[in-house]
Amino acid sequence: MWVVIIKEAEYLSKTGTCAQTLEQREYTDDERVVLLHFFTNIDKNIYAATDAMPNCLWALLEGGYSRSQLSMRMRFLQIFEEMEQECEKGILSKEDLVTIKDMAEQIRQKSGINLSFFLEKAEKFMRKWAVQYGHDSLKDSDILRFAIENVSQAIIPFIEEARLGAYQEKSTRYVEFSREHLIVPPDLKKFEKEIKKWNDFLMTQYEESMPIVNAFIQKRLDPKSFKSEAALKRTVDAKTFDVVRYFLPATMLTSLGVVWPTREAERHISRLMSFPQEEVQSVGRLLLEEGMKVSPGLLRHVAINEYHVLQQDAITKIQKKLKLKKTECSAGRNNDAVKLVSISSHMDARIAASILFRNDSGTNEYKEYVKCCIDDPTLVTKTFDAFIQNRGKFDSFPMASETGNMLFEICVDFGAYRDIKRHRRNLFLHAPFTALQGYEFPEYVNEEPELIDVKNKMALCNEKTIALHTKIVKKKKHCSMYIIMFAHKQRMLWQMDPRQFAYVVELRTTPAGHHSYRTICQQMFRVAEPHMPEFCKHIRVDMSSGEEGRKKQEEKTVEKIKALGGNVERVS
Repeated sequence: MWVVIIKEAEYLSKTGTCAQTLEQREYTDDERVVLLHFFTNIDKNIYAATDAMPNCLWALLEGGYSRSQLSMRMRFLQIFEEMEQECEKGILSKEDLVTIKDMAEQIRQKSGINLSFFLEKAEKFMRKWAVQYGHDSLKDSDILRFAIENVSQAIIPFIEEARLGAYQEKSTRYVEFSREHLIVPPDLKKFEKEIKKWNDFLMTQYEESMPIVNAFIQKRLDPKSFKSEAALKRTVDAKTFDVVRYFLPATMLTSLGVVWPTREAERHISRLMSFPQEEVQSVGRLLLEEGMKVSPGLLRHVAINEYHVLQQDAITKIQKKLKLKKTECSAGRNNDAVKLVSISSHMDARIAASILFRNDSGTNEYKEYVKCCIDDPTLVTKTFDAFIQNRGKFDSFPMASETGNMLFEICVDFGAYRDIKRHRRNLFLHAPFTALQGYEFPEYVNEEPELIDVKNKMALCNEKTIALHTKIVKKKKHCSMYIIMFAHKQRMLWQMDPRQFAYVVELRTTPAGHHSYRTICQQMFRVAEPHMPEFCKHIRVDMSSGEEGRKKQEEKTVEKIKALGGNVERVS
């Protein structure tokens, strides 16, 4: 008798990996129908969940890998086998029973398919086994997707502090804001009349400045140099909004979409519920309420965290006793707006050594490579040239360049801070938002005589904001963060590794970027370059001050919209 032995290479062709599939039996017709509804194939070792698979059920299935030899497809089928067994024993009622046959029949019907009942029962049944797989580890495989609408700009940074998340927020560059988007925070009801008056004043200046700035921008641009009228209009509008957004108050409402892994959501929602501001607490409570409807088993332990509350109380007592030099309140960008607080020593040598170590035979110590690179600087140059020089337009820097750290202290307007904080892999620690450090001028406003009215309006808005902010600091310090303009300077610590530094600099110094954060990132490059000159040679920084980038960006956008048959006049 001949035995056919299938080699690994044949399995690669058949199953996608070097071995056979984990399933040891043929599927029935009903099983095939059900499995192909929830998984992308039934004969390969690599498969994905379809859109029909709920995230929380996927997480529970994935958890089975740590305690079972079964494939995920077989684990899915096992749910129904175990349910039938428990029904036969009288443990599970017939009303709660879900069979493969019933589910397959629902799927075959196609029109008007409704599997919510079946999925709810299956998930509920399987949830009780979650403790075997490690409760927290399952939460990393489940995600929660939220729409958070009409919340104030002041609290958005707190919502987005969870770094393991994806966020899409309403843009100040393409969307005009109005008085209808302004609020009086519940904690500041006592100051309602004053805040409404302040809100109204800022919006008046915003509205009155818009046509002035728009006309100025139009005069600066040559219509003939644009490929289309639509691209010209989009460029003018974007640059106008870039300027007038400095008038916007932090009481302005915005909206954002959020995606979090459930474990991150659990931690972060608990933290939001523990904030002193009533608006933040309310957002936290509602996120929990809505999240429980999707992942009740994985969010059931979320509650106010007393540790966070005690933290704040304790540190406030220490702060009150400190005698610190007061910062001067000034208009315009500070000369020291970017400070390199610390940077790892021998940064070039560290990165080059990491690249060499990563591509070694595995027998030499990292410190030996560092020593070689410090002793022979030409080795650093050769290594970078060999490994980084041929990087394509869309290629990232090698992972080895994450070695080492740099810490910046940045002082920049609140509007630019909102843009910068989107870099999730970096560490951001912002100081409490304040109006007492002064404000920055938008691009052109401080230099161009045609915009003197806008400059004067900003100065007047700043005066009124400082007066109200100072008054509220004395009564409700933790709520004074609402009484700032986008123009007001904020301090933050920004920590990153060299790889992220290169990414940030290349992305944020392009001419299409906002003038404020663009100039900040150019200055970051200047202060860091002397500490790692060889690595910086390979960073595609744009140190220009031109406006061509915004024009090119809008022309590309218009062309893409046209190709898709869309309306080039629409921005949303």
